[in-house]
Amino acid sequence: MQGTFTGVRVVELAQFVFVPAAGALLADQGAEVIHVEMPGGGDPYRTLKIADGRVTKSANLSMELNNRGKKSISIDLKSAEGREVFLRLIETADVFLTSLRPKAITALKLDVEDLRARNPKLIYVRGNGLGFKGAESNKAGYDASAFWARGGFANVLRPPGYDRPLSPRAALGDHASSVAVAYGIAGALFKRANTGEVSVVDISLLASAMWILSADIVLSQTQAPEQMMATTAAARFPLTSAYRTADGRYIQLMLLDPERYWPPLCRMLGCDELLQDARFTSVAGRTENGALLVAEFSAAVGKHPWSHWQPIFEAWDAPWELVKTIHEVASDPQAIANGQIFEVEVQDGTRVKLASGPVGFNGQFAPIDPRRAPHLGEHTDEVLKGIGFPEEEIARLRTDTVVQ
Repeated sequence: MQGTFTGVRVVELAQFVFVPAAGALLADQGAEVIHVEMPGGGDPYRTLKIADGRVTKSANLSMELNNRGKKSISIDLKSAEGREVFLRLIETADVFLTSLRPKAITALKLDVEDLRARNPKLIYVRGNGLGFKGAESNKAGYDASAFWARGGFANVLRPPGYDRPLSPRAALGDHASSVAVAYGIAGALFKRANTGEVSVVDISLLASAMWILSADIVLSQTQAPEQMMATTAAARFPLTSAYRTADGRYIQLMLLDPERYWPPLCRMLGCDELLQDARFTSVAGRTENGALLVAEFSAAVGKHPWSHWQPIFEAWDAPWELVKTIHEVASDPQAIANGQIFEVEVQDGTRVKLASGPVGFNGQFAPIDPRRAPHLGEHTDEVLKGIGFPEEEIARLRTDTVVQ
């Protein structure tokens, strides 16, 4: 099967998650993504240990998730000969994709001008924490710092009265932002195909966070910080709040058309008397008396377990959802039906489940050819032969530790 990016060669000099995850999305749809790593340890994400269960007896699950379908070539870019090997590879590439900080790229002599001198048609794509202009362009940035903390999530999601910022889930900002990287690459390829012009594409974790929170950023022009925090109070929005069942599950409402949904909701919950209550007969009244209405709904929902409410809500054509555990999400029949979960076979034959990207092409969300993440330098010989290196030259480069 031909993927949307079949025929595109991406040379990826990136580490950890943010930018490599974008490479995985392109590989899912047929791109040849060559992950360039330094000899020895390679991408430090391979050996990152933070006791979160990512490393199993069979696989490093995080490496598999963010590097599936790629090739790995190991080159010593700090040596003159290694840099020349890399530049010969760049001559064959459509896209150069990197997460290295500007000062590191400059030190390696791999800036835009350096690579375009060897390949004028190269699309140059770079991602970092805080952007490529300004005094902090070289500051180290990861999802928990540049995206979550500096980008505002830790503050705006903190419940009123909670005495410390919330912590993010693993790689949340990285994966949210990787879609923007893939979008930038797709856009640059489209422009080159139509005009012949090549682009330099910049993406940062901070920029991604600001776009995702753009509604809050716009509202900040008219509201004080304490007002912005108050918008998280459920009592202000009873028709878009979550309600706890007797067995501890939560039903999330998102009723943005209140005149349509207000009467049936009251009847479903056994609160018919609220329909005649003058405090709640208008949208303004329900907002003004939100705390009272939340209390009424909470008492009604809390009388019964989810097993009681499930058939009632499932028969109601309205925007609501049960708040799912992550284990339920991973086995959600709707997600399975749409191909959001797929399997790859790792080196020892074990099959592990991974999540697909968020965009489907012709109904295909999972990779068109699901393949495990590569081992360090697994494709060095294959790639070098493909760009014209004879076997004896590759052997010498290995002996001289220029490649691995």
